[in-house]
Amino acid sequence: MDFPAPRMTIRLDTLGASGARTPVVRLRGDLDLATKAVVDAALTVRLARKPPLLVVDLSGVAFVGACGLTLLTDAQRRARGDGGRVAVACCAPPVLRAMEVSSLLGEIAPYASVADALAANPGVSVPEQRGC
Repeated sequence: MDFPAPRMTIRLDTLGASGARTPVVRLRGDLDLATKAVVDAALTVRLARKPPLLVVDLSGVAFVGACGLTLLTDAQRRARGDGGRVAVACCAPPVLRAMEVSSLLGEIAPYASVADALAANPGVSVPEQRGC
C-alpha cells in the first residue's frame, strides 16, 4: 500500500514469519514540515497495533528537517508507552548527521539495514535479504 504526498512516498510492509511479523514503514522523499502529516498518519496506523518493533526505512530520505526529527522522537515515545520501540534503518549521511546534532541518536539507534534492525531485536524474525 502506498500513500503519495508532496515529495514523499510511503510504503507499508510487514516482514518476517507468521507470528513474528514486524511492520516496516519505507519512506522516499524529504521528511519535513510538508510531509509530516502524511508520515505521522502512516506511523500512527502501524503503532496502533502496538508492535514490539516498528522499523522506519529511511533509505529514500536525503533530507530530514526539525519536524521530521520531532516526528521520529514522538513515534519512539508512543511505541515505548506501549512496550515497543522504533528503529531506523538505511540512513543517508545527512540524515545521520541531523539525528546526531539533535541528540536523536540517544533516543533511536540507527541500523545499516532493515535486516540488521530486525536481527538486533530478540524475538523478531529476520528476512534473508540484507541491505537497503
